[in-house]
Order: sequence, then structure tokens, then C-alpha cells
Amino acid sequence: MLNNIMNFANYWWFRYLMVTELYVVEKWERVTIHVIFMVLFCVFWYFNYSVLLSLTGNIFGYTPIADILPTVSHGAGVKVT
Repeated sequence: MLNNIMNFANYWWFRYLMVTELYVVEKWERVTIHVIFMVLFCVFWYFNYSVLLSLTGNIFGYTPIADILPTVSHGAGVKVT
């Protein structure tokens, strides 16, 4: 089972390196490019989460879940009946 998962992950990692042509660069260049990819991914995620989510909520009239739920102080529980 674990061997199958490792083979699957290695296959897709190999395909990723082939498609992005990162197999031809040195290890330090590959690490640098992966860090840049991760930073870009995090920036895009934050933009989508903070800007686009609130913008579409305002356009379509959705209320964020944080505004609906009661504020609970840290350590206090919510009684469910």
C-alpha cells in the first residue's frame, strides 16, 4: 500500500519536473523556483480569500459566517441543545 502511494507520488513529481522543465536546472535553482511558486500561491490564496471572497459576498448579499456565529471568548464553550 505504502509502495503504491510512493510510486504514485514519484510519478506525478516526475511529470511535474518534466512539464515545468525543472529537471534540467541545478538543485539550488529548483529550490529557488519552488519557493517563488509557493510565495505566489500564498499571495494568490490571500488575495482570493480577503478580496474576492468579500467582494462576491457584497455583490450577492452573502453574510460571512463569522458575522453570523456568536462571539465566544477563548476557553468558553458553546452549549448545544
